[in-house]
Amino acid sequence: MKKYVVLTMALVMAASTLAIAGQHIVGGTKYTGNTIPWWGSYTAGRFHCMWYQREINEAGPVSMVEFQVYSTTGNTFNSVDMLLCHSSRTALTSTYTTNYDGKTPVRVYTGNFDVPRGLTRDSWFKQCEPTNFTYNNSDNLLFEISWSGRTGSGTSNYFWRASSGQPGRVWATSKTASSGSLYSGQGEIARITIGYAGVAPTSLGRIKGLYK
Repeated sequence: MKKYVVLTMALVMAASTLAIAGQHIVGGTKYTGNTIPWWGSYTAGRFHCMWYQREINEAGPVSMVEFQVYSTTGNTFNSVDMLLCHSSRTALTSTYTTNYDGKTPVRVYTGNFDVPRGLTRDSWFKQCEPTNFTYNNSDNLLFEISWSGRTGSGTSNYFWRASSGQPGRVWATSKTASSGSLYSGQGEIARITIGYAGVAPTSLGRIKGLYK
């Protein structure tokens, strides 16, 4: 019986270690809703935004990126790629490769992507759950979304953005565009999770129950 108690305690300690995860709201102060990057009026798009290190201020694996909802009419976007990249730039340019700052972006999502109709305003809507990108807490964090093809009749999927004081946002209506329209000073409101959540308390209860 004693060895089962020791094993259970070890599992509890391991789970509590894994449960450390920080959430950071980034992108500046909410100003208005905007349709990029999920603009259903177009058939393709490429988007850059960037968040300052001082807004995140935590090193570790990026486990979730979420945007804050303004309003959505719904679409499915095809051939979607999402990338994260470190960048020491303090402001974005209209040229996508320049924004990479000589660093290599990491693809953290590929596939189709659904934006449901009627998402609740101010709720957080998941963009991706990376498993292969660790933030260094030294550079700023660049986020890229590109897509080609869509289905659904919705045209207006709005997410909150800031109007000033941020690195800017870049948008083009082609997945493979080399440059796009630069919206200087704007920021994409997002919630970045650093770290991974551990075993849920209910799971620990089931573990302990095995050794009664």
